[in-house]
Amino acid sequence: MLHAEHSAGRLVPIFSAHADEEETALIVSTTLALAKAAAARGETVLMLDILEGELMDAAGIIHGITLGDVLYRDADIRDAKYISHNEHFTAAYAGDASLTDLLGSLAAMSLNYDWVFVGTPAGCTPAHVCLAGAADTAILGYSSQKDLFMRAYWMLDAIRARAPKFDPLMLVHGDETSGFETYDLFAGTVREFLGAAPALGGIVEVPKDAHAIAPTLLACLEQEVQTHRRTA
Repeated sequence: MLHAEHSAGRLVPIFSAHADEEETALIVSTTLALAKAAAARGETVLMLDILEGELMDAAGIIHGITLGDVLYRDADIRDAKYISHNEHFTAAYAGDASLTDLLGSLAAMSLNYDWVFVGTPAGCTPAHVCLAGAADTAILGYSSQKDLFMRAYWMLDAIRARAPKFDPLMLVHGDETSGFETYDLFAGTVREFLGAAPALGGIVEVPKDAHAIAPTLLACLEQEVQTHRRTA
């Protein structure tokens, strides 16, 4: 593993504007795909599962000690980190630790890795807003069904009220036609009321498609981080 002083320390949460089984599957698939893509490039990765163990299960990682055990029961942090089949790819599971309680640890942990990808529960709580403000960049997913793009708009509005520079890459779940249509509606609404619209990171019809776009999405995230740090 690289030493902290040589690690890029990019903190990237993956958010979803609304909760249902398919959207959770999209967040799981996207987070895991990005972690694998970064590790395949030889970069060090920490993937944090705040999705009730679904990320760990998808990665095939059997876990015991959790970050909840570290925070609440004095377990050693080293025992809560699990190395995958790729030595560059480490994962940890929140267990009963809330996102709120983990916020202080996330920034510290990110210093030791090139990438820290955080799979977060859907919604927009104060903890989500704080994490978005502390992140180097982020992904915000939503479904192209009905008018669900407005939930992504409301989430962006809520976060930018506290973190005006929040500029996630948008990930649309749906077919290509509806994906572009709803993104255009989303971007137009953002430009009218909030200023600059976030860029479209990709459209995935089914969650497993996230693996196909992960290398390109990772490159876009890297560029976003560089831009964020130059203007910070």
